[in-house]
Amino acid sequence: MSVWKTLGLLLAILVLIGVVLFGRQVYVYYSAIRSGQANPLLDQQLESSVSHLIANQHVSPTDLALLADPNAPSIGSASPTLTIVEFLDFECPYCEQAFQPVREGVLAHQDRVKLVVRDFPLEDIHPGATQAAYAGYCAQEQGKFWEYHDKLYLNQATFTDNDLLNYAKQVGLDLNKFNACLTSERPKQSVAHDQAVGLSAGVEGTPTFFFNGVKIQGAPSAEAFEFLINKFLSAK
Repeated sequence: MSVWKTLGLLLAILVLIGVVLFGRQVYVYYSAIRSGQANPLLDQQLESSVSHLIANQHVSPTDLALLADPNAPSIGSASPTLTIVEFLDFECPYCEQAFQPVREGVLAHQDRVKLVVRDFPLEDIHPGATQAAYAGYCAQEQGKFWEYHDKLYLNQATFTDNDLLNYAKQVGLDLNKFNACLTSERPKQSVAHDQAVGLSAGVEGTPTFFFNGVKIQGAPSAEAFEFLINKFLSAK
């Protein structure tokens, strides 16, 4: 057999193998979608979109316990399979972009997922974020953290002292207790502690999430956040 015939035969075999593999992949996708089990194409896209966000997978159980402070505000399961810790800044536009998808994603899996939030105000680029974090702490003391949290994000552009006081009034806080808390050392100590824990865990910006200790940076879309939750739940 001539060299050209041999090369032609090899090329034909390679093309045939490619066609078979492509046909098999299409069949897998079609079968999964038709059965309602999954959308593999979407999963591939989401896998690609979140892969660059994953920064490390080496947080020890001890470090995770420090991240998921039981005294920090939280929602979700009391005995979670997946604990998500978020470091946030109330003036960060990406945190504002993420807060509703994150809340909805956690509540959709609240029997197995817990969200813990920690303060990480970046005062140099977000003036007023630290005082807003103090106010959030004082709202937590009265059991109204999440109401105040939402009020801050929905009014992100206005964080004067009067604004923070008005938001406290709007969510039903005792203003005397709120003001007394703001002038105490308690919120300062709490926020400084959160920042120190975040820095030791490698937090560099907001929002930063830890999924069972795996650090994921940036604001995921609702679809990507749901994808991440399912990935970590299925890994258990």
